[in-house]
Amino acid sequence: MLFHPKEPKKILGLWTIQGIFPKRQKDLALKLGKMVANELFSTDEIKDRLTSPKQIQLITKTADQKITGYLDERLPDKYPIINFFLTSEMKTGIKEEVMLEIDEMAPKMIGRYVNGLDENLDIEAIVTEKVNGFSTDRLEELLMSILSKELKFIEVIGCFIGFLVGLIQMGMMILQMQLL
Repeated sequence: MLFHPKEPKKILGLWTIQGIFPKRQKDLALKLGKMVANELFSTDEIKDRLTSPKQIQLITKTADQKITGYLDERLPDKYPIINFFLTSEMKTGIKEEVMLEIDEMAPKMIGRYVNGLDENLDIEAIVTEKVNGFSTDRLEELLMSILSKELKFIEVIGCFIGFLVGLIQMGMMILQMQLL
């Protein structure tokens, strides 16, 4: 009854039954979206990671490599006359000046970019939309992969409790028959 029937079924034209998860998929999607956005993964966390000194250093290192490659390989091919007049010291000076600008500019550029994340990246809506888009088979597969141990435990406990209740009922019935 957790997953099946996947589509609503009428019983005697009076009652409609459907598995709990397929029936409540939209509610599950909304709650999961809220939980992920508020407790697991937020735009503030993304901002912090993108603007971390380690990330800025990675960006400036990449820029340094690109500038070096451009000055050493592409500039001579594109502008041979300019390259003829540039000494290696001049190229190094140009690269250092550009890198100073990048070091100053990179955090500001990234900051401007990530400040727009709140408006452009709605984690709650993305998660909700994805979960709503799951087929009932995919939803069942996903939930079973997460809950399989717990569901097995519930099944075993249910079996044990059912057995005990059956024994108690049988004992009460025997006791009642002896009293008659």
